[in-house]
Amino acid sequence: MKAAIFYGLNDIRIEEREMPKCPKGGLIMKVCYVTTCGTDVKRYKRPYAIDRGQGEYPIFGHEASGLVYKVDEECKDFKVGDRIVAHDATACGNCYWCKKGLSNICPNMTRLGGTWTEYIAVDKKILEKNTFKVPNNVPLELAPAVEPMACAMHCAEAANVRLGDYVVVNGAGPLGLGIIRYVSAMGAQVIACDMSEFRLEMAKKMGAKWTVHVTEELDQIKAVRALTPNERGCDVAIEAVGLPKTWELTIPMARKGGLVLEFAGCAPGTSITVDTALLHYSELTIKGLFHTTLQQIQMAFDSIVNGLIPRDVMITGNYTLDNCIQSLEDHSNQIGIKNLIKIADETL
Repeated sequence: MKAAIFYGLNDIRIEEREMPKCPKGGLIMKVCYVTTCGTDVKRYKRPYAIDRGQGEYPIFGHEASGLVYKVDEECKDFKVGDRIVAHDATACGNCYWCKKGLSNICPNMTRLGGTWTEYIAVDKKILEKNTFKVPNNVPLELAPAVEPMACAMHCAEAANVRLGDYVVVNGAGPLGLGIIRYVSAMGAQVIACDMSEFRLEMAKKMGAKWTVHVTEELDQIKAVRALTPNERGCDVAIEAVGLPKTWELTIPMARKGGLVLEFAGCAPGTSITVDTALLHYSELTIKGLFHTTLQQIQMAFDSIVNGLIPRDVMITGNYTLDNCIQSLEDHSNQIGIKNLIKIADETL
């Protein structure tokens, strides 16, 4: 089978790999669609903090939807031909963190493996917990958005917004747009910030009340605070870019007693500086966030099925496996939102 193989930074090659074997209790999915993600761009462009445990020269990517191609005899809930999407990982459910309700930081994750290929094996654990049948009225090319939207849901729930709260979201890429959609649905008044005017237009479609076009000359903190009553700052300030500079920039956008959520991951080894007087005397809460939980994965899938995440906003472009590198370069240059790579037709 054809696959996109990750050899290192800025080095992806299209090669032939052996078909995976059907895991016990699991299935083989014929991949129809994969999409780009900010995580993919980070992994391709710079060192990445998470080792996905796939060994040397792994298959690239982590989001995919497709058709059930083969099922193990112990697999009873899926059949050949089903339209499905599988989340990229599932928690063990047995460790200290899972039992504390922190399954998003479980150290014993079962991972799906690389998805930018023609066929992938779906492990029994992922099949039982995080694999969904996609209804016929839902575009199969939208289904891979379950993974980033589950992360966005994790952030939205952590924001704990109340009706009328002012929330700023720095970054209107796929993750930022998902956060904007969810917190606005929860009653927040959202300020979206981005360098891309196209992405800011998408932010409006997802529920942003105001947008701030970021330029080198703009005092972004002042611009955001000016949109809040008496320039007091936002109830919740969210970073969805993944740069230390933006992490720092997000903090003074929060009001006294406000909440700052640093969600998008930065390169390993980087650090930020926090004004201790601001943190102390304004009683700010600064929290890091990572990944998602089983419940939030289900919530994200339900939100897609129920039409909360529109295909025409979230899915852009038209690429193939042979020009998948261009899809990453375009995503990196803010061309599109989640760029779609078609692997195969929706037929067996």
